[in-house]
Amino acid sequence: MMGKLINVSFRLATEEDSHIPVYDNTKLTAINTCPTWGIVRYIQHKTFATGNRAMALEAGAAMHEVFAAVRLIQLFRETLARSGEDLAWQFMDFHGARLFGFNRYNENLKPKFDANEDTRTLILDFCLEALYTSGFYDDPKDRFRTLSNLEEAAILYIDRWNWNRYPIWVRDPDDPQSDVGIEYPFDIVLEYTFEGNIQRNFRFSGKFDGIQWNKDDLCIGENKTGSRLNDAWSMSFELSSQITGYCLAASVWTGHAVNKGIIFGTQIPIPKSYEDGIVVENVKRETHHFRRWLMWFLHTVELAERYQHDPANAPRYTHSCNRYFRPCSFVSLCSGTDDEFNLGLQEMITEEWSPLHEKSGD
Repeated sequence: MMGKLINVSFRLATEEDSHIPVYDNTKLTAINTCPTWGIVRYIQHKTFATGNRAMALEAGAAMHEVFAAVRLIQLFRETLARSGEDLAWQFMDFHGARLFGFNRYNENLKPKFDANEDTRTLILDFCLEALYTSGFYDDPKDRFRTLSNLEEAAILYIDRWNWNRYPIWVRDPDDPQSDVGIEYPFDIVLEYTFEGNIQRNFRFSGKFDGIQWNKDDLCIGENKTGSRLNDAWSMSFELSSQITGYCLAASVWTGHAVNKGIIFGTQIPIPKSYEDGIVVENVKRETHHFRRWLMWFLHTVELAERYQHDPANAPRYTHSCNRYFRPCSFVSLCSGTDDEFNLGLQEMITEEWSPLHEKSGD
């Protein structure tokens, strides 16, 4: 333990902070799900070689290409109305290349939007091209997460999107290369001060799906996909650590107080009742939520630091050996002796995860 906590302050990370340990929501959540699982997978970056695809993750990533395309078009329309066509295209071209890569944007997506078609067709063509060029392809073993089902969900999402609400946050409306609230990475430093003037610094990183205005409130916008968007799904965001942490990070990154989030849920495949495939949930964070998140972050870091070089002796939270109706991939690793565990680690492959990894610019 690090002693009595006196204060926590926040700032944007700089190049000089590259040596500071970095944590993201995926890593933090994994360590709390099971310390052994989280440390092996997200600190040591180890996994078993397998030919199985993570279809839920792949489908979600492909749909996020669509969500980013929708926000990019909204940014274009808002800039067009405010400052005219020339600046609108400068914003569109710069951030289109940032989001999708220079060649993919200019050769595949932009021609779909810069064409002689009605507005809805232009928007659909542009956003669906982002889906088609995302790299997603069908798996015969998964009849739910198919390209046609993603396409249908994307069309529903686009048709339901309110182009006159939730304007995109822009740091400098006159600078087309300015930061905007569309798929932007963040990296902030949390400075914990303990009794005796002892200070520990940690980085918290991630990527915002969106930062958008809701009237006078600046909010984070998070897109989620799922196979069932029911009341339990909605309630999961009331205390979600991701939403709390992202609100805190957005406050530091934008310089505005951010204590609200908008969750845009998309069901895949869309339900038979076409009206129920899209869910929008609004959540709020108070001071006590942020205080609890900071303690949760610190607790998780202490757990990670204690066992990061000795995962064989990390706690095994066996209630999570079965998650999402399937066994954890590390069950065979954890069921043996410490020697067998360490031998198994040597046989695993390294597959590093970071939310700050950017798309290729080619």
